[in-house]
Amino acid sequence: MALQRKLTGMERDLAAIEAKLTDLNGEAERLAAEHPDQAKAIKDRLADIGTVWGELKDTLQNREASLGEASKLQQFLRQLDDFQSWLSRTQTAIASEDMPNTLAEAEKLLAQHEGIKHEIDNYEEDYQKMRDMGEMVTQGQTDAQHMFLRQRLKALDTGWNELHKMWENRQNLLSQSHAYQLFLRDTKQAETFLNNQEYVLAHTEMPTTLEGAEAAIKKQEDFMTTMDANEEKINGVVEAGRRLASDGNINAEKIQERATSIDDRHKKNREAAVELLMKLKDNRDLQKFLQDCQEWLKHQAFMAELQSNKEWLEKIEKEGMQLVSEKPETEAVVKEKLTVLQSQWQELESTTQTKAQCLFDANKAELFTQSCADLDKWLGGLEGQIISDDYGKDLTSVNILLKKQQMLENQVEVRKREVEELQSQAHVLRQEGKDTDEVDGRRMVVEQKFRELLEPLEKRKNFLMASREIHQFNRDVEDEILWVEERMPLATSTDHGHNLQTVQMLIKKNQTLQKEIQNHQPRCDDIFERSQSISTVDSPSVDSIRARLAELKDLWDLLSQETAKRHERLEEAHQAQQYYFDAAEAEAWMSEQELYMMSEEKAKDEQSSVAMLKKHQILEQAVEDYAETVHQLSKTSRGLVADNHPESERIGMRQSQVDKLYAGLKDLSEERRGKLDERFRLFQLNREVDDLEQWIAEREVVAGSHELGQDYEHVTMLQERFREFARDTGNIGQERVDGVNRMADELINAGHTDAATIAEWKDGLNEAWADLLELIDTRTQILAASYELHKFYHDVKEILSRILDKHKKLPEELGRDQNTVETLQRMHTTFEHDIQALGTQVRQLQEDATRLQSAYAGDKADDIQRRESEVLDAWRNLLEACEGRRARLLDTGDKFRFFNMVRDLMLWMEDVIRLIEAQEKPRDVSSVELLMNNHQGIKAEIDARNDSFTACIELGKSLLARKHYASEEIKEKLLQLTDKRKEMIDKWEDRWEWLRLSVAEAWLLGQEPYLSSREVGQSVDEVEKLIKRHEAFEKSAATWEERFSALERLTTDGVDGGIVNGVPERSSKEPSPIPSPSSSRRAKGSQSSTLPAKSQESPSAQLEGVLHRKHEFEGHNKKASNRSWHNVYCVINNQEMGFYKDNKNAGQGIPYHNEIPVSLKDAVCEVAVDYKKKKHVFKLRVTNGNEYLFQAKDDDEMNTWMQAIQNAVIGSSPSDKSDITPSNQSTPVSSRAHTLPATVTLTTESSPGKREKDKEKDKEKRFSLFSKKKQ
Repeated sequence: MALQRKLTGMERDLAAIEAKLTDLNGEAERLAAEHPDQAKAIKDRLADIGTVWGELKDTLQNREASLGEASKLQQFLRQLDDFQSWLSRTQTAIASEDMPNTLAEAEKLLAQHEGIKHEIDNYEEDYQKMRDMGEMVTQGQTDAQHMFLRQRLKALDTGWNELHKMWENRQNLLSQSHAYQLFLRDTKQAETFLNNQEYVLAHTEMPTTLEGAEAAIKKQEDFMTTMDANEEKINGVVEAGRRLASDGNINAEKIQERATSIDDRHKKNREAAVELLMKLKDNRDLQKFLQDCQEWLKHQAFMAELQSNKEWLEKIEKEGMQLVSEKPETEAVVKEKLTVLQSQWQELESTTQTKAQCLFDANKAELFTQSCADLDKWLGGLEGQIISDDYGKDLTSVNILLKKQQMLENQVEVRKREVEELQSQAHVLRQEGKDTDEVDGRRMVVEQKFRELLEPLEKRKNFLMASREIHQFNRDVEDEILWVEERMPLATSTDHGHNLQTVQMLIKKNQTLQKEIQNHQPRCDDIFERSQSISTVDSPSVDSIRARLAELKDLWDLLSQETAKRHERLEEAHQAQQYYFDAAEAEAWMSEQELYMMSEEKAKDEQSSVAMLKKHQILEQAVEDYAETVHQLSKTSRGLVADNHPESERIGMRQSQVDKLYAGLKDLSEERRGKLDERFRLFQLNREVDDLEQWIAEREVVAGSHELGQDYEHVTMLQERFREFARDTGNIGQERVDGVNRMADELINAGHTDAATIAEWKDGLNEAWADLLELIDTRTQILAASYELHKFYHDVKEILSRILDKHKKLPEELGRDQNTVETLQRMHTTFEHDIQALGTQVRQLQEDATRLQSAYAGDKADDIQRRESEVLDAWRNLLEACEGRRARLLDTGDKFRFFNMVRDLMLWMEDVIRLIEAQEKPRDVSSVELLMNNHQGIKAEIDARNDSFTACIELGKSLLARKHYASEEIKEKLLQLTDKRKEMIDKWEDRWEWLRLSVAEAWLLGQEPYLSSREVGQSVDEVEKLIKRHEAFEKSAATWEERFSALERLTTDGVDGGIVNGVPERSSKEPSPIPSPSSSRRAKGSQSSTLPAKSQESPSAQLEGVLHRKHEFEGHNKKASNRSWHNVYCVINNQEMGFYKDNKNAGQGIPYHNEIPVSLKDAVCEVAVDYKKKKHVFKLRVTNGNEYLFQAKDDDEMNTWMQAIQNAVIGSSPSDKSDITPSNQSTPVSSRAHTLPATVTLTTESSPGKREKDKEKDKEKRFSLFSKKKQ
């Protein structure tokens, strides 16, 4: 199969070559036309190619045909071997001697045999195909192998025909055995019926009672009914047995004997049953008579019992009389009792005598006469049976007679008791005076006959026992003779088999026969021992028995001898057939191996050569191993010849043929081995040369590479690898080249047929090896130069990357506070020290660049110079960045110093404002005055801080003057500082004015009760007192006039400002629980109050409410640390959105988690379409990178919030802080807090002292709210 696959691959290659030949034809015609002078040479060359091509195609076709035939032949041989193996196995299975011993075994063997038939039918088609194939293969062939194959085919036909015959014979045998087993089953059932019948008939006894006799008769009638029911079954068994015997069954004699025996037993049982029924009826009559006798005997026994009891009565009477004599007082009772007993006893005796007399008188004569007649009649019948000379004609009849004899003996025992009873009855009759002579005469006749019959009865019994023994012995002898005669044909058979299978089958049969004889030997020995006792019996059949015994002994000895002789003959036949079988197998195997050895197939490559060599080694080893088989055959043949085997001459010739065939096979094997080994060594050398040349070519590719490396690491790797490559190539290559040269020299010196080709391979290999070594040397020098250049590039890249890395490591952070800035300055100083080492490397790089520029020219030199410039530029940029970093850190330090000053002042002002606002409400004039004194102390502290404010403001101005990078932030801080300071001063002034108003109001409230009093006095004294009191009040009021004049302007402003916001001024008569100190401030430019939380009105929120919030991002592309959903209270106010825990915290200004409000300037709000986990979710993204998700309860609420946020975003405008100028008349305080004044200076307007002076100047213009009351 492997050769056919290779041939198919070669056909595909030829198809490609054929296409090439077509192209060559066209090319030849074109060249012939272009070069007429060379046309003849071209055509000749083309013709030569065509000739070679035709030969190649013919060879291929012939090879394909031969391979196809060889393949078919090998396949046929394998199929033939398999079929013969199956044929042998099947014949062995059919030739089995297993015979069924039961019906189940017979059915099982039949089923197995039928399965073999199906298997044979399935192989019918294969058999026909092999016969047709064999005839086709051997037709017209005369060589030894094909002749042997023809013989195998003939043997195959013979075996196939024998297989069918064997199956038919076995089928017939098994069918007969199956029928015989069915008959035995039915026979056993019939014998069971008969045995039961015989048992019942033999064990039925005569009942001894009348009731038992009646029941026995009924039971016997039922038994006979059962016999009638089973008669049909028994007759069916007998008819089936006779039919099998007439059909020629192998067990016909046994079947006939069993059928006859069953039929005879059935008939005898029928006769015995009828006879037994008659006897049972006779017994019934006898038992009736006996029952009557028994009744009389019972009465006699009763009378005897009375006689024995009479003595007891007499004893009682005697004891009674003695008792009367001893005790006279009991006389009456005792005598009365004795009289009763005596009368009853007499009555009983009289009645008994009367009944006895009646019974005896009625039956005694009749009973005696009838008993004598019955006994006489019975004795007459017994005598007829005893004098019979019928002692049985066979064993069965003798057994029946013996059973009858036993029954007679039982009856004799019963009659013997009856004879004894006759004596007692005769005695009674004599006492009564009957005819004594007649009674004794009858009795003596009966007794005489009875005694005379006892001896003949015993003699008959002895004769029957002797007859049974003789008939039984005769039956056993006849059975043994029949058994020996049945097996004699098997022992004397001359069929020794014509092949190994049949011989083995016959040996098994003979062994079975020998075992049967051996197992039957004890039975024969028993018969011979019993013959010793039989020979002494005086019987006319003794002579015939002796003759049959002599015949049995002769037959038995002959059977044993013939069985042993047949065993020897079969053993000789088995040895010969076994030798022929082994020799045939050896010849077949060697013929098959010759076909392989004679093959002219040659290997096309090393792989096929190795495969063929391995295959041949296996075959050669098999041939060597087969020598033991051939030697064993030779030894067997010599042994058979030495033992003078009948077929010695044929065995010797067959062994010579086997030896010659094996010697020729070994010669073919050695010759084939030499050819294959020579071919293998050539292919091995070719492979080594091809592998080495390919290896050199691969190495040349590496050595001739023009790759110089893309970078330093690459060229370093290339140089290391090539160094290792050169070392490995030198070591391994030289060793391999030397090895191939030695192998080639050995083949050339050995005179190989292809020595010229081998020498050509050797020269080409050595030349290729020298070229490879030269390429390796050149490549080594080129890589060394490339290494220096790439090392420079690598150093440039490394230094440049380090410079850039240092540049990147310059932090942009300028610090969050003063301490951080100082730390960063120290770190920057350390960084500057670290980069000094790079300076040395940069200078070394400059030196390397100068050296390489002198070695290279053109683009390489320009590239070296360009890379050097890149490093120098990066180095300068790094130094400049360090200087800039140092300057920014200094500016940042000043900024944080300014911020710290601003923060300290802001915190201080916050504390002052809280202190001002935290003062309690005065309760009277004295408490107000105390609060005013404290308030003056706060003013002194504010004035003490003026220098700090001046220093902070001057520092901020200096930072702005030098254009600090945080100028906007510094401006904002300055504005916050000045606004906070102004707010603080305004709050102090407002508080001061409120305290002054509080003093006046407290005084007025204290005087109002007096003025409102209606008391005018009831007398002159009281009036005078009241007048004096009023004059004192007027004097006191005059002293308060100045204070009220100072408050006149404030009051007027309060009236005007009271309606600014549409809220009327509270009446002076209704004092406010918390007087607002900012009423005057609201009058100035509509300014809002500066009191926190209580009086200041925060701008109204645009939208507020609860939303579900999730913080997604807390910076650009930075996920928030906590991205959970939380409920927050959201408030949108102008451009900010604040978050609180709830509404209460929102009113108090407490943010959620201290979060600062989110600026909505340039914010983006949209529906979160990419968020699928929740509904009604929108997204808010602010400019600092923070991103939030909000969830509303429905779409309406979501749209409302989104619209509010978008309105807040759209409503914002760019900051114009720098364009707004301060104006105390038009700018609210809340607006001034977010603007920067043109000049940051402290005005005198904000001074509390100045404002007091202004108030004094306007004092005259004010009017008093409290006019004097005239009396």
